[in-house]
Amino acid sequence: MFPVDFALHLRHLLRQMDVVALFDILLVATAIYYLLLLASGTRAMQLLKGVAILLAIMKGAQWLGMDTLQWVIGQALFASALVLVILFQPELRAALDQLGRGHLDLVGLGLHPAPNAAQNRAVEAITRAVERFSESKIGALIVVERETGLQDIAATGTPLRAQLSAELLGAIFQDGNPLHDGACVLRGEEIVAAACILPLTSSDDLPRTVGTRHRAALGLSEATDAIVVVVSEETGNVSIAREGTMNSILQPRLLADELRAVLGRNTGAARLRPFARQVGNAARSLPKTTLGTLRAALKKG
Repeated sequence: MFPVDFALHLRHLLRQMDVVALFDILLVATAIYYLLLLASGTRAMQLLKGVAILLAIMKGAQWLGMDTLQWVIGQALFASALVLVILFQPELRAALDQLGRGHLDLVGLGLHPAPNAAQNRAVEAITRAVERFSESKIGALIVVERETGLQDIAATGTPLRAQLSAELLGAIFQDGNPLHDGACVLRGEEIVAAACILPLTSSDDLPRTVGTRHRAALGLSEATDAIVVVVSEETGNVSIAREGTMNSILQPRLLADELRAVLGRNTGAARLRPFARQVGNAARSLPKTTLGTLRAALKKG
């Protein structure tokens, strides 16, 4: 039973609420719901979580009367709005394109961690396929999704939604197959898409001998927490890229141990690094005039 005062207060609020207010609340709730569905399964979801945390901290600072902290977070949110638009131009274009066509792809966007047994089967399939690629010097680019959704990356390729197996990976990257040129995105025990386009790294420190596959693997690992396995077509060497770094795997059989070790380690710090790296890269890529405008706005505020 509710307290009498609370029940009276609730009844008073219900009397004051009209149809227009209810319709207004329904529209806003629907818009937020579809926004979350569009962002689910993409890199944008991680940044939306960060923005939500900043908003919660700002409201807490406002409630506690911490004016300085509230002002700092407010200025940070103001500056991050432009950065978010620059970072997620492809996602915004895709969302507007879906709205313009009058439909939304709302199915299968969520990311659910695979159980240990399923994870082991996926690692075994990847290892067997990579070992075959290395022996035959077949170039391959395999992306393993973790916490950060890669639905926007998968949308650049050909959707498969097929059960993961070493044989299917071998068929995809077989020379002459239309899907062999590009990356294959894996989610759990599922091959989500093939022939996907990955963002190239912006680093200038790499030697010229590093090929496009390795640059693409580094580029995605800089922006997300995904694990990218690369097999060189020239040498058959196997490399693994994660968190903006690339390590060579001297023996393909050791890849299984490396994948199990990385997939079993999901720390909060590892999830925050891609977000910080994205914001830093976006800030460095802004034109000087834009940066000057932001500095002037911050000083004025």
